Amino acid sequence: MTDNLYRSVFMLGTGVLMGALFSFQSKSVSEANVYYNRESRVSVFKEIQIVKKGNQDLADQVLELQKELTDSSSREQALENIKKEIDKDLLLVGQKEAKGPGIEVKISGDLESLWFTDMANELFTAGAEVVSINGIRLGPDNLGFDTMPNGQILLGGDILSSPFTFEAIGDQKTLAGALKQSGGIISRIQGYKPDYTVTVAEKAELDIPAISQEK
Repeated sequence: MTDNLYRSVFMLGTGVLMGALFSFQSKSVSEANVYYNRESRVSVFKEIQIVKKGNQDLADQVLELQKELTDSSSREQALENIKKEIDKDLLLVGQKEAKGPGIEVKISGDLESLWFTDMANELFTAGAEVVSINGIRLGPDNLGFDTMPNGQILLGGDILSSPFTFEAIGDQKTLAGALKQSGGIISRIQGYKPDYTVTVAEKAELDIPAISQEK
């Protein structure tokens, strides 16, 4: 009886001990899984944060590059505008070669200087960008015409003889219309000198050199 009791107690104790060990092991495994899963989530979260940070840095870099490109384009545009203004000023003072469509006016016979002044004024008033006469470009330093004793025209230091050819760069229709209109310079010349011939021809392109290249 004593042996049976001892055996029962031993088996009961062994069962309790194994149950305790199993419970402890299960708990350890469960805690390990929880820890692993938590660490995995943290790791994934960190990776996501790194990716998001990288994307933000990239987006910021793109914005910065776009800003630099815009600033660069603005500077280039400003420089281009300045260059255009310089070219325009050089053109006005006759220091830049001029090319473009325009008209050619030819006058036969001698005329006093006042007619040349009127012709130049009407061309410029009608929008001519550049005007020349007998190949001499008009500029700030040679806008005055003088009549010489023999009927020739003095333009600055140049002497002009008949026939006279005016070239003007600008809108062809507008320039020709201004000269041919009733009361315009052509009708006045022909009224003053009926035997003089005045012709106006539209030119697809005229080439008038800079004043510095004419001497």
